[in-house]
Amino acid sequence: MVLGSGRHLRRWLILAAACALIVIVGAGLELRAVRTRRGAAIAASAAAAGTAVREARAADAMTWARDELLAAEVSARSALVAQRIEETRLWPIPDASRVTGAYAEAEGLARQALALAGDRRAAAVQATAAAIAQAADDVAASVGPSAAVRLDADRRSLLAQARLRLGEARVYAREGNLASAYSRARESQDLAARVRDHAAAIAARYADAETLARWRRWKEETIAWSRRERRAAIVVAKEAHVLTLYVAGEAAKTYAVDLGFNWIADKARAGDDATPEGRYHVVSRHAGGAFHKGLLLDYPNAEDRAEFSRAQRNGSLPRSAGIGGLIEIHGEGGRGRDWTQGCIAVTNTDMDDLFRRVGVGTPVTIVGSDDFGPIAEFAAQHRDGRAGRQH
Repeated sequence: MVLGSGRHLRRWLILAAACALIVIVGAGLELRAVRTRRGAAIAASAAAAGTAVREARAADAMTWARDELLAAEVSARSALVAQRIEETRLWPIPDASRVTGAYAEAEGLARQALALAGDRRAAAVQATAAAIAQAADDVAASVGPSAAVRLDADRRSLLAQARLRLGEARVYAREGNLASAYSRARESQDLAARVRDHAAAIAARYADAETLARWRRWKEETIAWSRRERRAAIVVAKEAHVLTLYVAGEAAKTYAVDLGFNWIADKARAGDDATPEGRYHVVSRHAGGAFHKGLLLDYPNAEDRAEFSRAQRNGSLPRSAGIGGLIEIHGEGGRGRDWTQGCIAVTNTDMDDLFRRVGVGTPVTIVGSDDFGPIAEFAAQHRDGRAGRQH
């Protein structure tokens, strides 16, 4: 009986050991499965974060969403550190939730950087296109109404630079370098604005109510003289480029004229190529010569001399400046451009006609304009635009 009981006990011990082994093996297999699942989850989250960061970089988020991209990369590195810690712990099952959560945060930041980069780049494309369009308009405006103003070498250089910067902006935009494109477009706008400021300052007289009133008074007084004396008189409107012959106070004929290179300005000195403004008379007539026929005016008159002396005294003209002279109405005009050194040129056919109608002593009144015309509009719009920007 004792011997049998011993064998029975051994069988039970063997069976218990076998069961324990089965439990241990099963537990080990379960731990391995859990570890594998958690490892796969960590690997998947790491891969997703890495993909998001790479996509953000490929979308040039370093340019358009730098801070957000750097935050995503820092978060991804922190997640990697957390992963390494879990992989080296004594406990064989890693804390996947902490690691995957860290990677998910990094992925979210990278996706945010990607979205912001796209939005900001789209906004930059739109802003750059608008800046280039505005620069093109500004350059065109600088060679539009302001083209009537004779630009000095410095202003011509500014206008050339404005065109150059506009061209560079367009090239950079085509190449995708939006920052440089936008910068060049703004530079073009600024340069063109400086040209227009200069042109508008010269054109401002044409929008000045007092100056317009004086020009109109001169014209009306000349017409009234012609009506009263029943004789011929001439009025030249520089902006319209028209010479009108009045006879007995009625407009008998109009002639298109070419003027001085710098016609928009009132003549101030010799060599400024401006056509003078004022009330003059024909002092002599001549036929032949380089300009077919001519009617010499009494420029400078007493008023011109007084203004010239004031300008020298206040320093707006140098002491070495000369007042100029030999202003005529002559032929060889009809060139479709302003080319004289201050004279008024008509075609030879018109000069022949005018020569027959006009004698010595005929009044010749020259005004900038007899109406609020395009140059006045340009000056007024520029003035109002600057006032609006300042407010």
